[in-house]
Amino acid sequence: MNTNIKLLNLEFERIKNMGWIASKRKGATGIGYTFESLLNKSEENFPIPDFYDIEIKTKNVFSHGKIHLFSATPDGDYLFAIQNLRENFGYPDTKFPTIKKLSGTVNAKSCTPIGTRYLFLLKVNYEKKKLQLIVTDLNYHILNQDTSWSFDLLEEKIYYKLQTLAVVNAYKKTIQGIDYFSYQRISFYRLKDFSTFVHLIETGDIKLSFCMGVYQDGARVGQIHDHGTNFEIQEKDLSKLYYPIHLDKND
Repeated sequence: MNTNIKLLNLEFERIKNMGWIASKRKGATGIGYTFESLLNKSEENFPIPDFYDIEIKTKNVFSHGKIHLFSATPDGDYLFAIQNLRENFGYPDTKFPTIKKLSGTVNAKSCTPIGTRYLFLLKVNYEKKKLQLIVTDLNYHILNQDTSWSFDLLEEKIYYKLQTLAVVNAYKKTIQGIDYFSYQRISFYRLKDFSTFVHLIETGDIKLSFCMGVYQDGARVGQIHDHGTNFEIQEKDLSKLYYPIHLDKND
């Protein structure tokens, strides 16, 4: 078995035995940030795995939603492709109607309404070896198909960052406005291959989400925020992309 898996499993058991731990950050990212802090890791925004060659995903035990795989900026022929999508096909923010936002989750199986005027659809183009984003009007007339991600880019992302995955489950409670986590279970997975990843985009199991909005308050109120263009899969579908790694009781 991978030595790093054994090491992370030992670290997890140490953290589990600590019991309830106060969050080291407010908000939804506290659960993961706190766990990685306990591993004595500094927060990084580099496209590399979290713990040696292992990518860590941390979630609430009672949450069975999506797993964020990775973010990827389009590498097609146009610079600032996502910003252009927001400007051309976004919709007005409720509080700041002069500013457009772009938020939604799209797939390759069915068109997704974005705002009230446009439909978004993913298309796997094997001939050109890229994933395209198709934008149409409500009558399915194509308005834009220039935003794309090359297979080379996607393959590099998934092989470099996601060959080995660890999913950490934790309980959460809140006392006087402070979140506490009790880390309960860790599961390890090994990636199948890139062709499986592409196939799961085709079947709609892997989706793409946009989250470009407007800060509603604080120092940057009224400014655009971009939380990335993210490839996601439901936790229940992880076994379609990964083989589970079973730990020996003696490990």
